[in-house]
Amino acid sequence: MATTCLALAAATVVVSGAPVAAAPASAATVAAKTDDDVSECFDGKCKITITKPVSFPVSSTLGFTTLSIARIGATVKAEGTGPGVSSSTQLSAGGNGSVGALSVRVLSITRNSATVRLAPSSSR
Repeated sequence: MATTCLALAAATVVVSGAPVAAAPASAATVAAKTDDDVSECFDGKCKITITKPVSFPVSSTLGFTTLSIARIGATVKAEGTGPGVSSSTQLSAGGNGSVGALSVRVLSITRNSATVRLAPSSSR
């Protein structure tokens, strides 16, 4: 059985038992955060696991100033709001979408949590 391991800050990645050079940690998204620690998501570049709805400030360069994320049944809703601005997407596990200039990818949804990867859109 093949083994796959990934560490964001590691120098190597093991895929099917063979070491492969990994991208530098600075190029990777910030390590998983929880709904109680969202400060690393301000620039829109992080991976977050939520167990309850969260709302936190983000850089206005994303086109809005507050991001809210909630697991709604088998989907995740991400909504960006700011003065005169509202943009949202609702996605299933594995889904990709965008909120303003923010790319949203739902990595997993369980009964109690959801893990989402955020990244500024490359078009901005």
